[in-house]
Amino acid sequence: MSLYNSKINFKCIIEKLPQINLLKSIGVREGMTVCIKSKQPFGGPVVIEMGKRSVAIARDVAQQILVREVQ
Repeated sequence: MSLYNSKINFKCIIEKLPQINLLKSIGVREGMTVCIKSKQPFGGPVVIEMGKRSVAIARDVAQQILVREVQ
């Protein structure tokens, strides 16, 4: 399932990332657990929580990130 299609307030483990260097530079890596905090309307970004940080990821990028829900 893609990160964009995950449910809000569910924890997910990132299984596969697209080849976008920006994701690694902001700390998003395969194998880490994230929580979907919100999805902005009208094709806006998905906000994920990693530990105590929140990061917004564009919709088109979030659709390419494959995750597995754990909650």
